[in-house]
Amino acid sequence: MSDDEERLEKKKRRQRSRKSKTKEQDAVEDEALNDESKDKHTDESISVDETQDKTPTEQKEESDEQRSKRKRKRKRKSKQASVGGEGTASGTGDEKLKTDKLTSLDLTAYIEGIPFDSTEEDVRDFFVSNGCEDILQLRLPRWQDSGRLRGYGHVVFDSAESRAKAVDELNGMHLGKRFLTIHPPKAPRADTTMGAMNTRNVREQPEGCKTVHVKNLPWDATEDDIREVFQVCGKILDGGVRIARNYSTRESKGFAYVEYKNPEGAHGAVNKAAKPFGMTVKGRPCFVDYDEGSIKGSFKTQDGRMWSRQYKH
Repeated sequence: MSDDEERLEKKKRRQRSRKSKTKEQDAVEDEALNDESKDKHTDESISVDETQDKTPTEQKEESDEQRSKRKRKRKRKSKQASVGGEGTASGTGDEKLKTDKLTSLDLTAYIEGIPFDSTEEDVRDFFVSNGCEDILQLRLPRWQDSGRLRGYGHVVFDSAESRAKAVDELNGMHLGKRFLTIHPPKAPRADTTMGAMNTRNVREQPEGCKTVHVKNLPWDATEDDIREVFQVCGKILDGGVRIARNYSTRESKGFAYVEYKNPEGAHGAVNKAAKPFGMTVKGRPCFVDYDEGSIKGSFKTQDGRMWSRQYKH
């Protein structure tokens, strides 16, 4: 046999060997798959048999256990919701307590004689340094043009003891170069900050009235500030927020008009504002009532243009 024939014979033997090994591997893999399929079928058969072997009593007990688990789960959710509700109720109670104190005449003192060059911090420091530290609120009006204090105001304390001490012991003491007069306050008028903080009776809405008169506004409140607060009660007409302004300086006079598309909006605003802190603009409670008049033809917008020309309702 020549060398070429010998090499060719070796090559054929190697090929036959490879084919034989491949067939053996395929046979082994097929057998493994068949065994796995049999095991799976056997497990499923056993599971079905176990279920079928259970008596009606056992099946009922298993069903009762599942229902019991679902019931316990519902109880846990209910308990969590109850805890959340108690927290909300507690927060609401705290807010109501604070509102009651801020509107209480028994915790409020009227003060006059404040130096015009003083600040709110000066007034606060006066009371704190003299043993009345629990101040809840200072209501000190300012002059619109200069922003300086007008020399009088109200102080609300957290306790009746501090209020009594302020009236009985601090009355007549000096702040700067002026002596202070401190005494119990009078009953508030409805159109003041204190009056707007108290619950008020609401008069009957005039038929078809869609406009409300808003008083006690902050001097720096804009039309957008007012619209943001009052639009929760209903749709406001385009240009429906009108702030009364000084003819020359165009500065706010502290009151405005809000015109709704429907009478329901005006009704909602008046009734909401009748509650303590019902309608507040930039933190200041407002007095709201129905407006039965008509807009003046000379009314101008903030930039000085005629309102009737810019907005046609």
